[in-house]
Amino acid sequence: MSIPLEKEVSIVTPEQVQLEFPTAGVGMRAIAQLIDMLILGAFNLAVIIAIVLIGNEYAMAVLAIIGVVGMVGYYICCEYWMGGQTIGKRMVNIRVVQTDGRNAGLLAVVIRNLFRLIDILPVFYFLGMIVVMSSPRDRRIGDMVAGTIVVVEKEKERLKLRRKIDKRVDWMRVSLPRQELDEESRKAIAYSDWVLLAAWAERLPFVSPERLAYLGRPIAQHFAGKIVVAKEIAPNDTVFLIWLYEQLRGDWEV
Repeated sequence: MSIPLEKEVSIVTPEQVQLEFPTAGVGMRAIAQLIDMLILGAFNLAVIIAIVLIGNEYAMAVLAIIGVVGMVGYYICCEYWMGGQTIGKRMVNIRVVQTDGRNAGLLAVVIRNLFRLIDILPVFYFLGMIVVMSSPRDRRIGDMVAGTIVVVEKEKERLKLRRKIDKRVDWMRVSLPRQELDEESRKAIAYSDWVLLAAWAERLPFVSPERLAYLGRPIAQHFAGKIVVAKEIAPNDTVFLIWLYEQLRGDWEV
């Protein structure tokens, strides 16, 4: 899905890596929200049917509580466990990150979604849409309080480049370590780390092995300081980074 974008944000991570992201405006967020609301609507319909069948005299009160808890809980659980995305956000190709480019942590996710109850006022996110359109970084009130921003993923626009990368990776696959990346190391990888690794991987089809090794040396050192697996499992930095890219791409690519 391609929607015109007007705003971009420059983020400097704690590792002093500068990242450029298009921000997700009202249009993309509204489409993602509609998808999520349809999912929540189906959930609420199932609850209504269950309450009618049970015949509980407090049915409306129970439904209201479940509706609010279900809505907030859906966004919190999805954004935390799906790396800043809900099902709607994933389909539209946008993601919540913190303003320093890192993954949105649990506290930030909880705060931004509790403020969703304010952004939704007076009806269907009217206040939230006004704030987003007025913000230079397309942020609603919840984002401002939680220190988050919603950005557009670029991977879907790079399908041709992916195929070229895949060919280069396949050519080197026989040299890659057989070891799997452990769960603790996966959790230590922030979105900004993945962007850094993906940016290096995008040069695979176009840059000489010597230049790749030169560019990859500091990146390999960066990841060696974050994950449990030592980079010595690979014969050189290039193979280590390709192995790491292969291990992580399923977690981050849409």
